[in-house]
Amino acid sequence: MTAESFKCTKMKEDTMGAQKEKQTGYVPAAQKWSYSIASGGGNIITTIVGSFISAYLTDSVGIGVATVSTMMLVNRVFDLFSDFLMGSLVDKTHTKYGKARPWLALSAPLIALFLILLFSVPDGMGKTGKIVYVYIMYLFINAVAFTVFFISHTALLSRLTLNGMERQKIASLEQILNQVCGLAVTTFWVPLINKIGYQGTAIVYGVAAGVLILVGFFGTKENIVDVEETKAQTEQGVPFKEAVGCLAKNKFFWLEMAFFALLLLHNLSGGMVTYYFCNVVLGDAGYVAILSACGMVPAMAMNLVLPNLVKKFGKRKMMIAGSITVIVTSALMGLFTSVLPMVAVLYAIKGFMMGAMFSCAFALTGDVVDYGEWKFGVRSEGLVMSGVSIGQKIGLGFGPAIAGWILAIGGYDGMAKTQTASAIASINFAYTYLAAIIGVVMLLVCLAFNIDKYTAKMQEDLTKKHEA
Repeated sequence: MTAESFKCTKMKEDTMGAQKEKQTGYVPAAQKWSYSIASGGGNIITTIVGSFISAYLTDSVGIGVATVSTMMLVNRVFDLFSDFLMGSLVDKTHTKYGKARPWLALSAPLIALFLILLFSVPDGMGKTGKIVYVYIMYLFINAVAFTVFFISHTALLSRLTLNGMERQKIASLEQILNQVCGLAVTTFWVPLINKIGYQGTAIVYGVAAGVLILVGFFGTKENIVDVEETKAQTEQGVPFKEAVGCLAKNKFFWLEMAFFALLLLHNLSGGMVTYYFCNVVLGDAGYVAILSACGMVPAMAMNLVLPNLVKKFGKRKMMIAGSITVIVTSALMGLFTSVLPMVAVLYAIKGFMMGAMFSCAFALTGDVVDYGEWKFGVRSEGLVMSGVSIGQKIGLGFGPAIAGWILAIGGYDGMAKTQTASAIASINFAYTYLAAIIGVVMLLVCLAFNIDKYTAKMQEDLTKKHEA
């Protein structure tokens, strides 16, 4: 071998080694934090839209609770189309910034703008005009702005590294920052409303969310090599119809979608009712901050130790344990709805395991992408994340809608000074026993989600494939 050929071979080996390190090695701390900070920005929107938009529309704008609930559900029909469209766009994007990051940057101003507009219903409009305005703004913040954010941000996780434990560490960190940002919303929302009104508060949180999301764009880098560089067969090498066909055969894609739908169904049905529960049942809307802290602080604590627990027990077992905890604590809360200390303790226990379930679920999205490439030869980050987004949107839509319909059946009237006994009973049921029912279905999905038995083999085979 000549000196020149040896030099070329050595350079090739060094390049392959460096690329392998990027794809399967550790993700720098700065990128982990940047990705997670962006997630916190997105959770600001999820918390506001899931927990406070209903109270704003029923108690301030004067729209009926049944109308609001139906609006939330109807908008999810558009999400079904926008999610798959956005997933396809991510898969087909090729820029110097990567596939997902450009869309993440675009989502920041969109989210800030439409959050502000959503909480700026003109007083001079008639009832019909207000309903139309809210329908349009709610559609744009969910089907457009949040869809662009969520699919690009979630797809980015699977493009940072192939290392499963690194993904879990990132997912745990992002859940901690999700809870921090969510707590910042639930703690200061009511005080800010009292000081600067709904529109002013929406401006504060909208701008904050946009800035945090931009941190995710500037502070991360996509490390998974595109198909043109690796010449591996991915969704770019096959027609869209065939890529969707392979995705449809991936059973874990459907289970992941179902689990996210149930997680958000649980959180958003409870989140929507929390304000009513505190204001009507407990008699003080200020208790929203207390109960939110009882759920979020334990979730943050769980995510500090979760990577070690996952390493020992695996994601699936943690999710099973979490589902059982949801069932038991929610059922017990139904027996002590008027006892704040007991509700707070049970809510904290549930929050501890909910933190684990959300983190594990997000970490599993990368495993689902890997399974599709490993099993069917097609790597579809965008399409898989569109399914996850659809699951979340189903939960975001049906959660508040179901809870709202339960309140409507009970006769809740947002403009009334006092609520009837049936209205109070409906609030209690939606806040407790509904969550227990959802927990049973979550448990069934977790029992079927046995992707963990393939992960070691997948990572080994895909590492070799991407080295080639």
